[in-house]
Amino acid sequence: MFVVVLTPGAAPSPRGRRGRVGGMSVPLRLVLSAQRCGAAAVHLARDAEALAPALIDRRVTIPIRTGAPPPEVVTIEVPADVVVHADAFRALADAVADGRARVFGHGDAKVVARAAAATRTSHGPPVPLVFAHAFAFPPMRVATLRDAVRANGALLRACRKPTDGWTSRYLNRNVSLTLTRLLIHLGLRPNHISLAIVAIGVASGVVAARGTHDGFVLGAALLQVQSTLDGCDGEVARMTHRQSRLGEWLDTIGDDLSNYAFFAGASFGMHRATNSVAWLWVGAVIVGCGGLASAIEYRYLARVGSGDLLVYPIVGGPPRHPVARVAAGLQPLFKRDTFILLTFLAAAAGALSAALIASAVGAVAILITVMRTEARLARSDTPSERR
Repeated sequence: MFVVVLTPGAAPSPRGRRGRVGGMSVPLRLVLSAQRCGAAAVHLARDAEALAPALIDRRVTIPIRTGAPPPEVVTIEVPADVVVHADAFRALADAVADGRARVFGHGDAKVVARAAAATRTSHGPPVPLVFAHAFAFPPMRVATLRDAVRANGALLRACRKPTDGWTSRYLNRNVSLTLTRLLIHLGLRPNHISLAIVAIGVASGVVAARGTHDGFVLGAALLQVQSTLDGCDGEVARMTHRQSRLGEWLDTIGDDLSNYAFFAGASFGMHRATNSVAWLWVGAVIVGCGGLASAIEYRYLARVGSGDLLVYPIVGGPPRHPVARVAAGLQPLFKRDTFILLTFLAAAAGALSAALIASAVGAVAILITVMRTEARLARSDTPSERR
């Protein structure tokens, strides 16, 4: 357990919209970041008590107190005009387990963590914290409009994910982060954005079902738009600290629903264009196998209390067979972001049929992988994996 102590900043922060970072004031962002990382309370230092009215917000669920914290808890002191990566609070709290103080940042933008009084082993200067995070940034003091812009950019970059595929990393995420700046300024909520993104995905299937070349291209383009915008709801949620279980489920189900809507619509459109029943079977394989795999994954997520598909422990391990190694090397091409982009390019080139067949093969492969994962979980003796 740890508490965060807000101390006065080095200088008055800019007020009004100029003093807001990611749609909120810097002190409120500090409180919400600490809360997200498990802080038990936030204490206002003697000279920082005037901040209390600015910390009244429905998102704040931990106590806001004045005065010194109890000596038996870990304390993290942070200036009220500094923006800190949210995960740094948890890293600092964990780092003082050996009883030695830690410091993250330098100068006026410095965060100091101290162990509980009973476990402190050193009264010397704090040891610098090495914060390992894919998109980490040092504490940033916000005293001017330029500082606020820099801090906002750092927070947006921190919304990137190491698990992003090629297309998300170099294309989709750049577009979504730019749009997220605007969406935060407009005050839109993440769940509202999720519903709008799902509507675009469903529309892609309706348009593709027309069975014309223009319909296929426009439908695939809408699916690509949905894939690009898919990051916005999560980015807005993280930037504004509005993450929720409902939001996770909306994002997960929305992606699957968009996929099935487009590929079902495109398969029906190919049937209309060619009068071949085979395309109806292709669509049935995509939706049937994909839907069954999704249902199995959803059951696991419901059991562990999450809506994030990344939590699902997909079976892995280094491939041994040469064919399996080749398949593993091609796996990035079948990540959702890249595959949807390739589908759009195939539709534009008049080769959507190849993308549909590849999607059907992929749906079968995913179902087999999910069933193997379920078999492994059933054999596992680890309670956390059997929930």
